[in-house]
Amino acid sequence: MSLNSFIKSAYHSTQPMKLLKFSTGNGKLKNRLIFSLPAGYACPHAGVCKTFADRTTGLITDLPQYTGVTAEWDFRCFAAMAETRPTVREARWHNWDLLREALHSNGNQAVLMRDLIDLSLSAQPPKDLVRIHESGDFWTENYLKAWIMVAQGRPQQKFYAFTKSLGMWYNLRDMIPSNFYLTASHGGTLDYLIDKYPEVYTRVAHVVYTEEQATELGLEIDHDDSHCLGDKSFALLVHGSQRAGSDAGKAISQRKKEGGFVGYNKKNRK
Repeated sequence: MSLNSFIKSAYHSTQPMKLLKFSTGNGKLKNRLIFSLPAGYACPHAGVCKTFADRTTGLITDLPQYTGVTAEWDFRCFAAMAETRPTVREARWHNWDLLREALHSNGNQAVLMRDLIDLSLSAQPPKDLVRIHESGDFWTENYLKAWIMVAQGRPQQKFYAFTKSLGMWYNLRDMIPSNFYLTASHGGTLDYLIDKYPEVYTRVAHVVYTEEQATELGLEIDHDDSHCLGDKSFALLVHGSQRAGSDAGKAISQRKKEGGFVGYNKKNRK
């Protein structure tokens, strides 16, 4: 049975249908739906931040970060660190398993995934903002196309995502509706495309270790994702649990000593 047929039959079934899972906030954000996939595994073009949490144990694995195509310092993915918690890990793998089932079903892959995403969104409380991928990224072009089609069918909502899958973005650039906001996440294996096609990648996020770095680059620091809906590039301060002795960890420790920003929690989220 194709996913389309399954979705249609679900309305007449007494069995609960498996839907994708969304959260409605985190330590940094509120008042939006947030969708996530397993960090690292669903990030085909991650570079300096590529980090994995084992599906069963949650054990963190750091890969050699330098890719040869980026000069940025390496750091652990903050989203991967959240997967040390079993409930977070289970939700993200649940989402990826369902999407991959659709990917391997008979029929148009993008349409099947679009239908699954759209039906799952309809089961959520209505929110004006949808963040795609607190964790994970667009891992196939059909998957990105599915989200684009979802946004096309929901003009009343705004969808946004950070992505290092810049080639997929470029290939589908003419499909992207005005309510679908993509930010190029610098530090991946396709960074060279940012300079090659500046008319496409007009909004770029750079991870910095200090506020001074952001100032030197002429970038404002975003603490609430508001810059994702803007028209210029910006910076993100590295945070989260970093490797002992790493430059990222030292930068966070120094900020803590100085009473500066070290991370997000529900008290300071916007």
